Amino acid sequence: MSLRNQALSGFRWTAGARLTSQLITWSITLIVIRILSPADYGLLAMATVFVSLLAMFSELGLGAAVVQRKELDDQLVRRVFGVVLLVHLALAALLALSAPLLGMFYQEPRVVPVLRVLACQFVLAGFAVVPDALLQRRMEFRNRSLLDLGAAILTSLTTLGLAVAGAGVWALVAGSLLGQLCRTVGLNLISPYFKRPDFTLSGMRPLLRFGGQMTASQLLWMAFSQADILICAKILGNEVLGFYTVAMHLASLPNQRISGLVNQVAFPAFSSMQHDHQRVGANMLLGARILSFVAFPILWGLSSVAPEVVAAVLGEKWVPAVGILQAIALIMPLRMIGNFVQVANQGIGRSDVILRNAVWALVIGPIAFFIGARWGGLQGLALAWLAVSPLVFLQVTLRGLPTLGLRWSALIQAMLPTVVAAVLMFSIVMLARHAFGEALPLAVRLGGLIGVGAAAYLAATWMFNRRGLNEVLDLVRGLRKAKG
Repeated sequence: MSLRNQALSGFRWTAGARLTSQLITWSITLIVIRILSPADYGLLAMATVFVSLLAMFSELGLGAAVVQRKELDDQLVRRVFGVVLLVHLALAALLALSAPLLGMFYQEPRVVPVLRVLACQFVLAGFAVVPDALLQRRMEFRNRSLLDLGAAILTSLTTLGLAVAGAGVWALVAGSLLGQLCRTVGLNLISPYFKRPDFTLSGMRPLLRFGGQMTASQLLWMAFSQADILICAKILGNEVLGFYTVAMHLASLPNQRISGLVNQVAFPAFSSMQHDHQRVGANMLLGARILSFVAFPILWGLSSVAPEVVAAVLGEKWVPAVGILQAIALIMPLRMIGNFVQVANQGIGRSDVILRNAVWALVIGPIAFFIGARWGGLQGLALAWLAVSPLVFLQVTLRGLPTLGLRWSALIQAMLPTVVAAVLMFSIVMLARHAFGEALPLAVRLGGLIGVGAAAYLAATWMFNRRGLNEVLDLVRGLRKAKG
């Protein structure tokens, strides 16, 4: 099978599984949000900051190194397996032992048992890294996608059942742990790797260098993305943090699902063509145009109807989350496209570029978040994101595009037609809200605004972005023909 057909087949299976998972898990998540309190989500957010931080070290970037490396032998894979197991076990012990200190940091003793239970995820995840990396390297996405779908559904149903039973934050914890168990067992069934780990480091230097740079960059990006949560927790308190994290979660869901889908297929595909930078650059631009075509209308559309979405879907108690939801949804398309540029750089082995970008983001982000939260509260954090995200996107693209043989203007030209259509859509939705007024029932008003926005975007696309429309239609036709 050609690389193009492998990528299209992988995209089709991954997209189908993700879409099904999205429909099911989003529906369940919205029910769970209405059952649990903001304090429950705030408590989990406190624990997740440190779990996510340690997860950056969990495989030392060696999973990505296995996917990216041109030549790989079994002895080297066994050594990767040995290093990964040791690191995961060490991190599980570290999190469990440090839980009381983290509880003192937050002045919240309830977070201690949550952290200790979540530490078990590291033990389970250590046995999933190598099977998962080998699957991605072979671009075998069918069974992997079905496994992810099953794990997501199991996680959501477990969380819902325990939430209904009154488990509170433990519903979220148990769902997360069970999902990791399902994924680890499933990966070892569809991509078995039961060989004895080798704990020597001979021949590991190239993988450790690439993996080390990726780990460092992931650590810095994670610190950047979690700095706002830490600052919000310390300055604004647990309840406000609950509003903030739910709004961030809703605005990030399209980014997580779409980018996760695209990047999962794009990274091994870019790695396979890493000898031809011009080809990588051309495919990156094509991907950016298609991502823009999808991301801007979805996320700017969400921003435009955020007041109605929060009131109709989450309930009146979540109204303070409207402003942050609007702001984060506006900047998410830039994050998605910037991440795609970095995936292309990762595929050609330029992990150093990604590391320098992460340093820049961490320099400016926490300062802006602190200023915003200290003097503007929840809305100040929203304004901080609106200021920081374009600066980060600018730096990511200015560094990442030349390595692919591209100019910055080429990416802007790829995005511009979609941006124009999305701006027109947003403006028309604002006018429609004014015309509808408050007389219509909330559900009718929300449906009407979505319909007006969709019609406006399609009309603007027909006028200003027919090339993008044709590329999306070609992609759809290719996906229908792809085998595998």
